[in-house]
Amino acid sequence: MARLADNVVVGTDVDPKFSHSVMAQSLYPPSTALGPLSRVFAGAVKPVLEDNGMLFGFSAASSTRELPKSHARDQSDNFNPFGGALGDPDATAFNVTVLQFPDQQRAQAAADQMEAADFAVAADQNVHLTLSKQPNAKAHWRPGVPSMAATMAYGQYVVNVYVAQPKPDLDGLSALAEQVFAAQLPLLDQAPGLSAHDIFRLDYDPDAMLRRTLHPEGSISLDPLDEATHTPRGHLHYLNDQATWKQILDTGGVDRISATHSGGLLFRARDAESAAKLWSGIVATTKGSVDAPAKVPDVSCTASQDDIGNAWWGYRSGKLTTYICTLRYDRYVARVASLDLTAVQQMAAAQYALLAKSQYL
Repeated sequence: MARLADNVVVGTDVDPKFSHSVMAQSLYPPSTALGPLSRVFAGAVKPVLEDNGMLFGFSAASSTRELPKSHARDQSDNFNPFGGALGDPDATAFNVTVLQFPDQQRAQAAADQMEAADFAVAADQNVHLTLSKQPNAKAHWRPGVPSMAATMAYGQYVVNVYVAQPKPDLDGLSALAEQVFAAQLPLLDQAPGLSAHDIFRLDYDPDAMLRRTLHPEGSISLDPLDEATHTPRGHLHYLNDQATWKQILDTGGVDRISATHSGGLLFRARDAESAAKLWSGIVATTKGSVDAPAKVPDVSCTASQDDIGNAWWGYRSGKLTTYICTLRYDRYVARVASLDLTAVQQMAAAQYALLAKSQYL
């Protein structure tokens, strides 16, 4: 799923105005006990996915505005394009969900049946649509409602696109849906569909990034969320302010990022000079300077109560002070985080030592 996330559009791939990531979700088959699928698709769609052998998927949403923070999440069995979070009626937003199936035939069947099931939820109000630039997509909308959805098969994948605008402008909604498809489909050409056997044969750490990344808990847990490597696009899914971070990563020429559970991030820049620029850009995003570990060069530490997003799965709450140290070594920039200042200083020193000792990998 990390591989798929790297090939699902972020907001800025579609248009720079989509600067906020509002949801990113790995999706497991409906036959498993894991629940994320229910946070995206309506209950009527789930049997379709199971019947056609869905293997895995990834869903992401971007918006022109940050969505309102609310604990009143949608717990209904309806389609949840923002993972159950409430939308902003003044924002333009989209969700794109990509699902992989065992073969093209089942992907096509799933796309047709998903559209039919979703349409049938309000068959007396929905209207079928055709997108002129994406004639293979099956779309529908409810007149007077400022949103629409479209689904199409693309090889072994099914791509579902949902778009929303402040006003129920069908031409504008259709154009935005076409724009999302145009950005998304070429990315899937870079990630050919996998068989059930191929999934388990992928190299988990092809660039030796995880081996260079501090694991505060002392062991590696092979998990596509907690322990994974990403391209910049895949990493951006988990950051709220995509526009700012995209500029930082682009400036540093970052090509690979690894994350470990509860406190480790590692960025690989183009070269040492680019890493210095990357380090400065990242440091500028945080405030509240605190003491850095002694005798460790090129390290900056801060204390923050801001929500640092989902980049570190163990530190998503903004209610506690999180200590973050950012350091660099050669072409690498690393970040470590902890709720304890002494611990984060020790982690920073350990991460620096690990980078220095692993230069021959």
